Amino acid sequence: MSVLNSDAEALLRERLQTHELRVTPNRLAVFRALLQSARPLSVPELATHLSDDGLSVPTLYRIMEVFSAIGVTHPVLVDHQSVGYELREPFRSHHDHLVCSACGRVVDLYNCDLTEAMAQLGRDNQCRVNFHQVELHGLCADCAAVKGAEVARG
Repeated sequence: MSVLNSDAEALLRERLQTHELRVTPNRLAVFRALLQSARPLSVPELATHLSDDGLSVPTLYRIMEVFSAIGVTHPVLVDHQSVGYELREPFRSHHDHLVCSACGRVVDLYNCDLTEAMAQLGRDNQCRVNFHQVELHGLCADCAAVKGAEVARG
């Protein structure tokens, strides 16, 4: 379930206040950038998007640390080398990822229902699973088509 931008900001404000954290212009700016992005953003990408706001890279790392700690975001491996951040439920619908091993593109997978499997794994290991993040690696459609053409030419 995704929420409207105004509802999302209200939820963020509530989440910050629940954790006795201030609602600051910097936190709101970062949240809005993540809300508007269709893909995970790394801290350097956030710095570029928010260059007019004058946010330093260390400030952005601190904000992402806070957001991850209180369940607003979670880290996602991007391009096999850097960490991006994206919003979690209820700010954005839960999804998993397919990462293209050729071009690094991240494809969102929304129909991956692992709820019962995760619950069973938790029970088997005497743990309660609160959240899961699955990352599959393979080829996106474009790279698979190119690889297929290369194989066909042999």
